[in-house]
Amino acid sequence: MKPRARRLPRQLLIFLGLLAAGTVLAAVRLPPLNEPASGVSLPGKFVWFDLATPAIENQKAFYSYVFGWSFVSPAPSDDQYALILASGRAIGGIFSHEPPGGEQDGAVWIALLSVPDTERAARAVEANDGRVELPPVRVPGRGHHALFRDPGGALFGVLRSDSGDPPDAEVAIGEILWVDLFARDPDGLAEFYSSLAPYESTVQTMAETIERTLLSAHGMPRAGIVPVDEEANRSAWVPYVRVADVSETLDKVLAGGGFAIVPPDERLLDGNVAVFVDPNGGVTGIVRWDYTEALQP
Repeated sequence: MKPRARRLPRQLLIFLGLLAAGTVLAAVRLPPLNEPASGVSLPGKFVWFDLATPAIENQKAFYSYVFGWSFVSPAPSDDQYALILASGRAIGGIFSHEPPGGEQDGAVWIALLSVPDTERAARAVEANDGRVELPPVRVPGRGHHALFRDPGGALFGVLRSDSGDPPDAEVAIGEILWVDLFARDPDGLAEFYSSLAPYESTVQTMAETIERTLLSAHGMPRAGIVPVDEEANRSAWVPYVRVADVSETLDKVLAGGGFAIVPPDERLLDGNVAVFVDPNGGVTGIVRWDYTEALQP
């Protein structure tokens, strides 16, 4: 695969610089993914989601209103990183950064993929036209973590959890159910991510004309790759939150200052999925999912 030259958004450069300096994750004691520890690893599963944002308090208020999330800092004095709680369960984190010179930059989600060895993952990234943005580092209480950029320009992370990965179980309303990579060259990126996890890729037809590449590990669907137009300025991982009603949730998104970029379409899950942009530029998906009907969105 040929790497595509892309310029990282300024907020990612700031975020990565702070991480590399050890002022965020490496300095914060995060809770283990499993308590008690299971020791069971699920390579290929996306196990954590961090939201980098220039307006953390505004972002908290928006997502609290839309999804009912609450937020708690790992330490009382920490105002830079907070855990995202859905019904009291930690499902991700939110990180604050301040763009220099008063510039306005958008929020971005960073999805973390379970791998058995972060050092080996870093070598695979470099060998397959990706880029190491943050070399493997130990995160107290959590495990070994690294940040990479894939050949299409999307930022993502890997994690080897000290306590094992969250088990596969029914995802509750308000929790993250799924994740899609919106990018050009789905075939090439499927090959890239298969160098990091034991993925098998299959192609699904959506909305009669759109083909999505499904990534599965050991028979379990883990993520999708959705093609975007050549004019797209960058690719990104987008998490989908399970909701009880897509239309009602979008009403809250609009009332809170966001807007839909992929509105409900009867050809896509019977209109039970949508993607929106929050007031600070973060892109998030929502899906109404019935576990009695299928295994993945």
